[in-house]
Amino acid sequence: MSAASLVQVPINQIRLDGGTQPRTALDFDAVEDYAEAMGAGAKFPPVVVYHDGESYWLADGFHRLKAAFAAGFDTIACELRQGTLADAQWHSFSANKTNGLRRTNEDKQRAVKAALLHPHAAGMSNNAIARHVGVDEATVRNWRARLSASSEIPKMETHTVTRLGKTYEQRATHQAGKRASGRRGKEPLDAFLRAVETIANCGVAARDLASLAASRDDRDQIIALMEQTREFLELCTAEARSAALAAAGSGTTKGTDASDAGGVQAVA
Repeated sequence: MSAASLVQVPINQIRLDGGTQPRTALDFDAVEDYAEAMGAGAKFPPVVVYHDGESYWLADGFHRLKAAFAAGFDTIACELRQGTLADAQWHSFSANKTNGLRRTNEDKQRAVKAALLHPHAAGMSNNAIARHVGVDEATVRNWRARLSASSEIPKMETHTVTRLGKTYEQRATHQAGKRASGRRGKEPLDAFLRAVETIANCGVAARDLASLAASRDDRDQIIALMEQTREFLELCTAEARSAALAAAGSGTTKGTDASDAGGVQAVA
């Protein structure tokens, strides 16, 4: 997805039928007020539009677009982004979470449900989705439970884990089949080693990488993946330290018997 550009797009070319309006209803009083202000020369922020090469999909700015049309304008200023209809839908779930016409509770609930059912949310944590939509994590968790119960989305299996003194819920993963296969187990390990080496040798400060990730349109997905990676690395680090301490303890205990010490080394 390329960077956005500011352009004028004919209003009659912008599509509103792509499922990019998470509000339960438009506020026509607001549309009328906006139209009057636009007619008097007031400047409004550009609407957000995604272009997939064929259609222009409105992702943010339904009230402004309706007002511009009512005020007699043929075109409207757009923050134009290259992307798919799915990208426009995903963007729309985050619209007006911090500015613009305030969302009602019904609007927020509708956005959360739509986000959970959206392909972009696959594999994302409740916290990541909550940040994107602009609601609390409990709202997303409750809606996930309701949708899982009705089989509208797959159930997210979790289990309680404790790491470094912190206890929380973690998504369960099913790796038994992969662990049972030497061939299938080696490839993920190689990929993991390459990923760690890339991060370690990139030569870019962590804060600079974070700033770059935060500027991307898919930042919520990247942050969610990084959170999972951090949790995994913390677990690996804790287990590695525990194993090292256990090995050191075993070496001290078995050191008086050469045959036992050899056996410990063979197992390790």
